Amino acid sequence: MEEKKPGKRLAVGATKSPGAKRGLIIVGAVAAALAAAYVALCAWVGTTSGNPLPGTAVAGVDIGGLSFPQAQEKLEQEFSRRAQSLSLTVAGDSQAYPIPIGTVEADVLQAVTDADSWPRAHGFFAQGAYFLKSLIVGHDVEVSVGFTATGEAQVDDILAGIESELGGVVQETTWSVEGDELVFHLGKPGRAFDLSTVKSGILAHFSSGDTTPLELTAETTDPAAVDLEQVHSEVCTEVSNASLDPETFEITPSVTGLDFEISTASAALEGAAWGSDVSVPLSVTEPTVSTESLRDLLFRDVLGSATSKVGGSANRKSNVALAASTFNGRILLPGEVFSYNTSTGSRTAEKGYKMAPVYKGGKSVDEIGGGICQPSSTLYLATLNSNLKIVERHHHTYAVGYVPDGMDATVYYGSLDYRFENDTDYPIKLVSESYQKGGATYLTVTIYGTKLDDLTVKMTNNVYNWVSYETVYQVDASVPAGTIKEGQNGYTGRNADTYRNLYDGDGNLVSSTLETTNKYKVRERLLLVNPADANQYGLNADGTPYTPPAATPTPAATPTPSASTAPAPETSAPVTDAPAVTETPSPAESAAPSAEPSDTPTADPTPAVPDIGIPIVSAAPSEESGGQAEGGAA
Repeated sequence: MEEKKPGKRLAVGATKSPGAKRGLIIVGAVAAALAAAYVALCAWVGTTSGNPLPGTAVAGVDIGGLSFPQAQEKLEQEFSRRAQSLSLTVAGDSQAYPIPIGTVEADVLQAVTDADSWPRAHGFFAQGAYFLKSLIVGHDVEVSVGFTATGEAQVDDILAGIESELGGVVQETTWSVEGDELVFHLGKPGRAFDLSTVKSGILAHFSSGDTTPLELTAETTDPAAVDLEQVHSEVCTEVSNASLDPETFEITPSVTGLDFEISTASAALEGAAWGSDVSVPLSVTEPTVSTESLRDLLFRDVLGSATSKVGGSANRKSNVALAASTFNGRILLPGEVFSYNTSTGSRTAEKGYKMAPVYKGGKSVDEIGGGICQPSSTLYLATLNSNLKIVERHHHTYAVGYVPDGMDATVYYGSLDYRFENDTDYPIKLVSESYQKGGATYLTVTIYGTKLDDLTVKMTNNVYNWVSYETVYQVDASVPAGTIKEGQNGYTGRNADTYRNLYDGDGNLVSSTLETTNKYKVRERLLLVNPADANQYGLNADGTPYTPPAATPTPAATPTPSASTAPAPETSAPVTDAPAVTETPSPAESAAPSAEPSDTPTADPTPAVPDIGIPIVSAAPSEESGGQAEGGAA
């Protein structure tokens, strides 16, 4: 047995041997050399821009050590080759479907740029490591591939053609209403591709460089099950008559009522073959008023019409036309009430109304809107002739002359209105027309609607209690001497009862109803004379009554033997005859006016003016308007 000897101990503080020191120095030197070499390598890699590192590839194509242009050219040639060999096939079918060149493309320039910059993209001290990695294991750069501007559409067409050969996409079940049947057109299963998946596969195949055809798998899809509840909600409707939209006045079409039993449809569809038609009976309810019948009925008939001749100044004629235009084309639905004041609104200069004569306190004065009572009166007569219901109407203070007595309608905004109701079963339309004929101006109002009977209206009146007006003279210095000026035309007072007479298609009187009773006031005629002529008309120059001077007796002549009596005394005062008043007797009945009324109203006889050789300057007759006259009429 070997004897164990005690070991030696180094003295505390003893130094290492010279060999150990040399080893440490060598290791340090090697490390420093390696570090310096790595730094140099990093620096060198930084100077290789434009030359991909050895071991670098793009989509499997080695471009290591090539210059930038060389690498770009090599990749373009390779991807061109891949594009030429790109094709499709369907699983279980050997036929290949080539994809045309120019359908897909690769971004070669960007790929080479990425490959070149890859080792320098992570900082200076990482460049050497990426170089070593590329040298030892290589580095493959991805390339961006995609469809060209027209390539995707070409691929869509190719896939659609393949799907068509396989049977096409799935055909879903549809349905249609055919007469009194609901017909289901059952769909057919289809074999189709998921286009998004196929397109992604084509690009990946192109990028990989695989030259074998890309195999596609078509999916077989059956048509969706028919949702009979949804079909019922879409097909079945409640019956509805055609109507006129109250906002747009357009015809709202009629709807035919349809319905079917869901249980009946379910039983008929069960087990039916794909591609067949299945009919289910419909319950059909036709509307009582169809779209076509309503269109044929609307405004087909003239219910009534009236025409009046428009006189007076140009301003008055303008006001008449403007007021009439406010209701031209107006449509009233059944039960709707028309208001003349609402239609025209307030008559102001801003709306275009002008100054023209109105009645006020029994006088004729100029105001804005003079003449607007003529359209209301003409409309009133048209509604009477149309046999419509009158809601509100007021007669003038004085007879107007442009419509028969008792057939006028005065208005005044804010108090007196003219209103009537469409009491027919269909909409009515108001049409007004202002026009010239034979040098005269006329206003015609026509009401269109739908007549359901053969009744016609003839309006008549009974005019009585005639009261002739007086002629009064008044002094006015503005009147030239030797002339007479018409200061105010006179109106003959009278009463008028109007009757609405209905006749059937054979001309037989069906009914005659008292429509209104009207009382028109009398108004004196005023003639203006110069103060120099006043005495001839019983006036002094200041307008007070003139009293002729008393006659002076003539001295008695010396009688001659043959004289038996004295001559009759003479008066120096002029003799003035009183105005002759000619009154027209009251007619028993006056018919409604013709389309073009006479210029001269038969109900307004004018007393004669004394013929003393002085010409009369007549003013234009007073015209009616919206101004309220005494007695609540204008």
